[in-house]
Amino acid sequence: MISIEFEYKIVSKVATLVVKKQINSLFLTVLTVLIMLIIVNVTANAASVNHYISAHHYSPSTITKQIWKGFPHYKYRHGKGKPEGVVIHETGNPNSTIFDEIAYMKKNYRNAFVHSFVDDDHIINIANTDYLCWGVGYPGNARFIQFEQIEMHSKKSFAHEVENAAYYTAYLLDEYNLKPNDAVYDGKGTVWSHGSVAKYMGGSDHTDPVGYYKKAGKKYFHKAYTMSQFYQLVLTNYKNIE
Repeated sequence: MISIEFEYKIVSKVATLVVKKQINSLFLTVLTVLIMLIIVNVTANAASVNHYISAHHYSPSTITKQIWKGFPHYKYRHGKGKPEGVVIHETGNPNSTIFDEIAYMKKNYRNAFVHSFVDDDHIINIANTDYLCWGVGYPGNARFIQFEQIEMHSKKSFAHEVENAAYYTAYLLDEYNLKPNDAVYDGKGTVWSHGSVAKYMGGSDHTDPVGYYKKAGKKYFHKAYTMSQFYQLVLTNYKNIE
């Protein structure tokens, strides 16, 4: 006959195995929940800039005209008031303000100048957009309105700036009866980065604002922001203007 002590040992071992199995199961459940929470958190943080702007109901700043009479007046290749698109720039200076950049450009316009500057709180037009500016070299200068973005240093300010830039692009397209058309991938269209002008037309070797968008997107949204996403934001603003 099996002794009572032996039966107790068997029951005890079985109970121990059951408890261990339950503990392992509970551990796996807790681990799964933690992983899911991390994934959800990362996904939320990596939400697109455009979605963030929409979710927070950001609205663009008012366009301010501060036209400086010192800039030269040269017609576009098709004449006064006939630009063919908009070029989006970025200053490449992490330490300047919009007012620093405007002051510097007025002093150095003989080397280069653009029509406007954008940051998170301002859209300031300093040169008459009916005439060309000197921002991308030949032949792009004779074709496009151009504006610069100042580098921002927070999630909120970057999102506000991108909204301002997209709105201003849409506004200019509407103002000059130009239809939105992304030129980044084929060199044909009305919405250009400086990088796409350099790639398809020459005149410079700059790639802005691609690097700035990528860096700021990863830093504040854990995902690179792209010109393609920016173009979608331009379309949204363009439809709202219409």
